[in-house]
Amino acid sequence: MNITKKIAITAIGIVSMGTASWAQSLEDARNAVTAEQYQKAKSMFNNLITTQPNVASNYFYFGDLYLRLENADSAKVLFQKGIGADPGYRLNYIGLGTVDLFSKNETAAQANFDKALSGMKKKDYQEYIHIGNAYVYEKSRDLDKAFEWYEKAKAYGSKDPELYIALGNAYKMQKKNSEAVAEYQRASNYKADLPNVDVAIGEIWTGAYNFELAETTLKEVISKHPSFGPAYRAMAENYYRWASQIPAKRPELLPKAKEQYSKYLDLTDRSANSRYRYLIFLLNAEDYATLETEAKNFVSKHGSNPEYKLAERFLAYGAIENGNTEVGAQALQKFISSVDKKRLIAKDYINLAKAYQDQKQDSLAIESYIKGYELDTSNVELLGNIAKAYFSSKKYGKAAEYYEKLTKLPKASFTDWFYWGYSNYFYFAMELANQEPKNDTLIKETLIKADTAFTYVGEKANNADAYLYLARVEYYLDEKDTEEKGVKAYDKFIEITTAKPEINARDKTNLVEAYSYNGGYFITRDKAKAKEYFDKALELDPNNAQIKDALRAIKG
Repeated sequence: MNITKKIAITAIGIVSMGTASWAQSLEDARNAVTAEQYQKAKSMFNNLITTQPNVASNYFYFGDLYLRLENADSAKVLFQKGIGADPGYRLNYIGLGTVDLFSKNETAAQANFDKALSGMKKKDYQEYIHIGNAYVYEKSRDLDKAFEWYEKAKAYGSKDPELYIALGNAYKMQKKNSEAVAEYQRASNYKADLPNVDVAIGEIWTGAYNFELAETTLKEVISKHPSFGPAYRAMAENYYRWASQIPAKRPELLPKAKEQYSKYLDLTDRSANSRYRYLIFLLNAEDYATLETEAKNFVSKHGSNPEYKLAERFLAYGAIENGNTEVGAQALQKFISSVDKKRLIAKDYINLAKAYQDQKQDSLAIESYIKGYELDTSNVELLGNIAKAYFSSKKYGKAAEYYEKLTKLPKASFTDWFYWGYSNYFYFAMELANQEPKNDTLIKETLIKADTAFTYVGEKANNADAYLYLARVEYYLDEKDTEEKGVKAYDKFIEITTAKPEINARDKTNLVEAYSYNGGYFITRDKAKAKEYFDKALELDPNNAQIKDALRAIKG
């Protein structure tokens, strides 16, 4: 799942359930969900379905909680039991349809939605709201469709605050802040004192970097509802985001953030669910030291519970960021091997690759990077990581393959192009040139690719190293240098390098190479020019016997 979204489970609207004897208990359970007291809510729902097994609404709202926690399997069981308890209660069909959307089965989802719609009366509208909600969960998100269903609900649900909360949530996900706030305010017009709505508005201000307004908004919620946990969580998140934007305020804001989150944990009974959310918070806040410690403790206590499987991911991420790559690699290996493959994300493999690289296990690092890229082919950085890993492990042919992919991208850098040439050059020099029998066709193709890359960087970036390697490539393509391509490339290298304000030892070595090559080229063609090149080479390397021999040959 997208972990940065998990921390902001959408606000839940509370509506009147009528005057039946069990209504207050169901409302209490739903209020516990709104207050993010998930363990308490589960206990209350379990009591409800035990003591009132024929009340189908209990199963629906219990299943909805599991959908919010992305546990579709448990939700499905509850919806099915709700239908068994009362087939005429239509919302459980919507619950099943939402489970189908989680599995990307649109056809089955629509069939279940149709069952819910078939028994509607003229002025019914709740079904429309809940079908709209089905498209708001992260795993089934399609906000355009959500808005279509909410629009249908307006005909007879225009005074229901739950409709406007749902609309506000959807706009908030689209980052349409003004529209979201307007909808939340409409909800408050129809039902006073909705702390979950005020918290959502505070979160909007945080997302808009208006940290002071967010703080003011959330403080007002806390003053009215000092036991409402989500306000403290949102305040903590606001302080962390604020600190990340203004580093000078970190010493002031980070302790406040931790204090607020501690209050949130206390108000949610430090349950497994709230502590799990704390791990997500720490990850988003990039507090890796605390994350590793908290995740390690959490996994030791709750690691066997499939609802908290992602805690292994958090432990791994924290450990790897802290340099404890052996611990991190072990945690990620366990997570990847045991979790449903649909829950894996590219970053799992990226972090595992980083851990392997730290442990000098290049082959495993490359394998992990490739798997990460397969999960997210839009991640250009991954292509670069793969190419670099192949190059550092001296697998130059494969490195060239991935650098070539990078050069075909619109924002390919000169570095990408240079290393495409560099990889091809070393692929030839270290592998192909030493093979027997030689593959002349492949050698030529490889050198031409290197020539193309170095020419591009040399001409576009006026890069000395590109011209240096271009000259070397030209020699291997044509030892006689019949078109003087090598000579011209060395001349460009000499021109750029000698214009530098300071010549270092590496520059001197490469200049000697360039002067010597060009001197050798002209020794039978233009002795005066050859002598000029050799004289310059000898200035840089006065004890070079080969250069002295060449000058004697010219005089002789």
